[in-house]
Amino acid sequence: MKPSPLSGGRVRLSFEPIAFDPALETLSVEEAQSVLTVFHAAVLAERPEIRVLPSSGLRLLNEADGQGWERHLRERFLSRFGSALLPLPETWAHSRLYEALKRSPHYMGPGVRAAARELFSSPVFLTSVCLSVAVYLGAWLNPEPFFSKAFAVTLTAALALTVGMIEVANLALACLRLYRESEAARSEKELETASEHFGKSVGGTMLRVLVMVASMGVAKTAPTVPPGGLGALLGPPSYAVEGGLAVEAAATARVVADGSLILGGVAAGEAAARMCGGLALCATELSTRYGPPHTRSNPPHNETIEEELAAREAAGHSQLRKNKAQVDAKNRPRFDSESADGPRFRRPDASSLRPDGVRHNTNYVSNVRDLKRELAAFEAMQRADPKAIHELYLLDGTLVRRYVPAGVKFP
Repeated sequence: MKPSPLSGGRVRLSFEPIAFDPALETLSVEEAQSVLTVFHAAVLAERPEIRVLPSSGLRLLNEADGQGWERHLRERFLSRFGSALLPLPETWAHSRLYEALKRSPHYMGPGVRAAARELFSSPVFLTSVCLSVAVYLGAWLNPEPFFSKAFAVTLTAALALTVGMIEVANLALACLRLYRESEAARSEKELETASEHFGKSVGGTMLRVLVMVASMGVAKTAPTVPPGGLGALLGPPSYAVEGGLAVEAAATARVVADGSLILGGVAAGEAAARMCGGLALCATELSTRYGPPHTRSNPPHNETIEEELAAREAAGHSQLRKNKAQVDAKNRPRFDSESADGPRFRRPDASSLRPDGVRHNTNYVSNVRDLKRELAAFEAMQRADPKAIHELYLLDGTLVRRYVPAGVKFP
């Protein structure tokens, strides 16, 4: 796909119909359980006082306030997507939309019914689906949906490149029909009919897209293409943009009536390739809560570090350091005594002090071709501070090497 340039620095993406992928039309219970595990973990990373109760179907409950997690989800969605496009009830659990969604798996096809039932058994996930409808998918009420928040622009572009604009629009229209019919329902029969219409319209691909939209409401980073994490549920992208696309902070997106997507505030071609580090699509608005961007040419690396430090802060770690010179538990610089031609000190991607006073250093490898170099750096850091915990991971979360000092409990 080659973006068509328009006036004002905008580009148009046109999506030709493609062959249907039957592999996406089913979703297993195991995949649904993996989704919930990752989804709940994302919520828990920022709200450790909320606990998971497996015996209650993976419910999240705040011990002091039963609706604390719902307010948290609402804040997350609004911060990412902007103001709500449909009315937000005080609590979703008592809304007709929530009840209709909860009943809908009964009417879905056998390839997705059990997985949808598993997903919708979680009040937290189901609330996120409702928020997705009100905050993001509600834009399809307009003849030409418009998005002005960079996060929503990136998600729209990522979904369009992965499954096509038609699938995304069909999901939005199905959700809006469900919203209208459930809100208009004045009897159990009418509510059941709304649920039936939605359930029968949702196949595997649409359910997978719905999972992605709901999950992005609590994600720490904007989606990328090729997809990673839960994005892998959608498989490899169906459309390739020549040179890639980089979504900037002031980006906009409009879905026009002919099924094409008009993007403003994006870089395309060679410029995008430099910014996206080889990805088909990326967002250039990098997280900087714990320090300057690790590198602008590899956004996933930066966001992984930010997520790691956020999780450690939630776990009570202090002295949070991002890509800074190695120090020990007393915050003193540490150097590799065996270094000759190489650097005397290293810069751990993520470093912190655990509550028990042990320094914890972690590095990530974006490209396996750099593994030899990163292993050498790992060994140098270990020599410089044998009293610290040192870890080396691939960017996809695969552990490459770990060193834990004698007598130190891990995790």
